[in-house]
Amino acid sequence: MQRWGSVAVVLVAAVGAAGATAAAKPRPPKLVDWCVTKAERRAAVALRATDGARVVGVLLGPARARGGVVIAHESRGGLCNWLPYGRRLSREGYRVLALDLRGFASSPTPRTNQSRFDLDIAAGARELRRRGVQRVGLIGGSMGATAVLVAGARIAPAVDAVIAASGPTSFRGLDAEPAVRAMQVPVLFIAASDDLGFADAARALHAESASPRKQLEIVSGASHGYQLVTGPEDAANRDLFGGFLRATLG
Repeated sequence: MQRWGSVAVVLVAAVGAAGATAAAKPRPPKLVDWCVTKAERRAAVALRATDGARVVGVLLGPARARGGVVIAHESRGGLCNWLPYGRRLSREGYRVLALDLRGFASSPTPRTNQSRFDLDIAAGARELRRRGVQRVGLIGGSMGATAVLVAGARIAPAVDAVIAASGPTSFRGLDAEPAVRAMQVPVLFIAASDDLGFADAARALHAESASPRKQLEIVSGASHGYQLVTGPEDAANRDLFGGFLRATLG
């Protein structure tokens, strides 16, 4: 009798160990992004967009933050473009998810829908909400700005804020003009006055926007996208971003 009792204990222990192994935290995805620290690499995540595309990003900031931000980069680069600013936001108490959009850096290029960056951003918003973030904002630069505008018009439940920095009105099939006409989310359009046609695009999108809480800022200089907030001379622009996020995300 004692022998069978011992066998039962062993079996229970084995089942428990197997369950613990199955529930073990998945290993973070490998990153090719040069800018990510060892600690940040442990916070890397892999997401699936609704069309099946695999998207990789890095989580920053406090796990129990009520406000969070998904950040989308320009067409030249990856999450390293915005990571310095993402770190700043994380120190201010936001949960930040900086993405490598599909086909860039650590995120592979899918066979189809290669320019549906809006789906990647929507996956990022879902991930933040899954982790308990209650108020979600989107920030994008250039290509990423167009993408966050398109995503901001489609994500349900709606996000709480969108910042479009140096965004063209359209990019590779993503059209921001109908998006801003449909979007009711608070939105900040920002561009530098000497940045080719991007200041004109910001004015045009602001004029088309149906949001009751829209804001247009044309700042001096020729900085583009992430460059608007990452330089030591960009404190005023960071204050613009920060004030908008505090007003919308808390």
